[in-house]
Amino acid sequence: MHIQLIKKIKLDGNPCRKSAKVLNELQELGLLEQIDEIIAADQRQPSSQGFALASQYEVESAPFFIVKNEQGKTQVYKAYHRFLKDVFQISVSEEEELSEIMAQNPDLDYI
Repeated sequence: MHIQLIKKIKLDGNPCRKSAKVLNELQELGLLEQIDEIIAADQRQPSSQGFALASQYEVESAPFFIVKNEQGKTQVYKAYHRFLKDVFQISVSEEEELSEIMAQNPDLDYI
């Protein structure tokens, strides 16, 4: 399995809040060494590899993950908690999943 993490770098050169949080959590869980590549979508360089991958896979927000399995099948994970669950079999609370979904889709009107 080959795992790429695409993180966002803001115009001021710092990682976006969510990218920094995901990197920190992966470190705390001891999973960061399982990430094969960390690629930047750098707002200071619109032609950066991260933006090219985002365009290729039609992803509009970072961080996101690209996972290629042994058979060559590619899966893109836009939701961090879904990635943890599917790739590392780490369960997260329903509240954490819903919170992430809401943050990614602010225009959705949940009742």
